[in-house]
Amino acid sequence: MSDVVASVHDLHRTFADNHVLRGVDLEIRTGEFVALLGRSGCGKSTLLRIMAGLDTGALGQVQGGREPAVVFQDPRLFPWRRVLDNVLLGLRGRDRAERARTVLGEVGLGDRTDAWPRQLSGGQRQRVALARALVREPDLLLLDEPFSALDALTRISAQELVQRLVEAHRPAVLMVTHDVEEALLLADRVLVMEQGRIIHDERLELPRPRRRDHPEIVRRRVALLGLLGVHQDSSVSA
Repeated sequence: MSDVVASVHDLHRTFADNHVLRGVDLEIRTGEFVALLGRSGCGKSTLLRIMAGLDTGALGQVQGGREPAVVFQDPRLFPWRRVLDNVLLGLRGRDRAERARTVLGEVGLGDRTDAWPRQLSGGQRQRVALARALVREPDLLLLDEPFSALDALTRISAQELVQRLVEAHRPAVLMVTHDVEEALLLADRVLVMEQGRIIHDERLELPRPRRRDHPEIVRRRVALLGLLGVHQDSSVSA
């Protein structure tokens, strides 16, 4: 049996005269964490939305996962529902409340089940969004720049949390990000997209947890920034 969870083959997507995706081929396997880098407008989020089943206008072959779940930059919580109810939304099964409480505990919000979204910080709201995705035990987790709206310290904490959650639940992951360092710290594979095509695909055989100042992380960071058109020293972030 194939361990490919999600794939696209010869994928094209056009909006009016704008050819956003141009023959994309990609496979993501069980438990694999793939980060997708690229400049704004290169087609990253369009590819993610297609794999999530949110955009059905593409041409080509798409296998988006049996149970995909998506976390966006905006947590998209319902402000009139408490934290637990937001996580329970659409969830089925007699043990659904127990499952939701368990996952909220995993993201560090076991004591905030009755809170309203407005009572939470930005980082806490994003943790609720992660809990809402993971409680469904997805085989494919799609992350669309989930940390980009967070401050630097909260972002580091959120990255560490996602790493722990992915190791515990083992979904296949596709994460769209502009942050090269984030990709290198979290992913098993790093892809670079340019003008609707994947132009670079590298595997990271590096032990975890990874350090930002590790020589191999620094070397690859500089190389990836170069692919993205940023030719500066290793202290610059994309």
